[in-house]
Amino acid sequence: MKKQLILFLALFIGFIATSQAQDYSRAVGIRGGLGANVTYKQFVSSQGAFELLGGFYFGDVYASLSFEVHNDFANDIRGLTWYWGVGGSVLLSSGGIGVGGLGAIGLDYAFGDIPLNVSLDWMPHLYLIGGRGFEPGGGGFSLRYILDR
Repeated sequence: MKKQLILFLALFIGFIATSQAQDYSRAVGIRGGLGANVTYKQFVSSQGAFELLGGFYFGDVYASLSFEVHNDFANDIRGLTWYWGVGGSVLLSSGGIGVGGLGAIGLDYAFGDIPLNVSLDWMPHLYLIGGRGFEPGGGGFSLRYILDR
């Protein structure tokens, strides 16, 4: 399983495209999917961003931090990027604590005329300590208010 995860991450690293400037630097909002979360995204470079998620997941309390690499599409639609990333997560449940890693791939769009950002992503998790093992169903939709451009 570890070899598959390493191969999966290596393939995504191979897809890194040209650098680009982001349309925002910080945003905060909500994320829905299999759970209800709050989300905060902070860019640390023109392509790199940290995303912090926290909330509820099937009655458990969940938190994650991921590093995401944003890339332009070939047709260069202003405000639209695709991204991939890796990170870690913690799950607090009645059965104990789960600690593991996650992968992320998604689309991110920042509206030009209003301070709104939306994203659609898939974040599968692999809990190495406690938790539920591999969880492939981590997709979600985020709606964020842009704090800084």
